[in-house]
Amino acid sequence: MEMDTLVKAIKRHSGMTPDEIVEAGEHGADAGWPGFTYTVDTNRFYDRHSDLIWELLTEQADDFGEEHPLALIAKFNSAHNVDTNHGFKDLLAWYALEEAGHYLAAEQEA
Repeated sequence: MEMDTLVKAIKRHSGMTPDEIVEAGEHGADAGWPGFTYTVDTNRFYDRHSDLIWELLTEQADDFGEEHPLALIAKFNSAHNVDTNHGFKDLLAWYALEEAGHYLAAEQEA
């Protein structure tokens, strides 16, 4: 997966700087970041970028030895709180934001 594409999508959606995206990765995307606070915003991001999110999920599931991306999602800290389609989209939008933050942090260290 081309993480730069995901980072660009997050920047366009939220207006966040790379440093803010890194902070979201460090502190948790569900802490209230621009464009990722309200369900309407997270669901909009998911709907527009679900292909990127699922590509990342599939790659990471494979990297972690999971047979299916849903097995990986089930291990997310907040997965036990998901009981609606909107909540599922929230979770995956936050996942994308956090992973982009981890990616940018690693890039800054390199």
